[in-house]
Amino acid sequence: MAKNPNLDAFIPTGGFPQFLPDANRAAVAPYKDKIASKALALVVADTLPVQIDQMKEGLSLGQVGQRPFEMGYKTMIALKDMKDGKAPPADPTYTGLDVCTPQTADTCVAK
Repeated sequence: MAKNPNLDAFIPTGGFPQFLPDANRAAVAPYKDKIASKALALVVADTLPVQIDQMKEGLSLGQVGQRPFEMGYKTMIALKDMKDGKAPPADPTYTGLDVCTPQTADTCVAK
């Protein structure tokens, strides 16, 4: 973002910047006004609690996360079913995504 200050969207494809919250705050804080006004759409992958907290602080407009528990659960069910002679699951098997915004931050992650 510093190298290209006229960006109107920035989408890291992994949540790694937010896994170091202090470093991420230092990097993103200068853009909080642009994020708040939606002049800069900063949306980040993953929906871990540390990331949702930063979104609530105004350091992103949204978070989109996979559902690893659901992936593992469906994998184990599929493997058991195939062992028992049933057909393999659909390819791909959709497990859903959690799409979070500051307005839905407290309820957006599937339980």
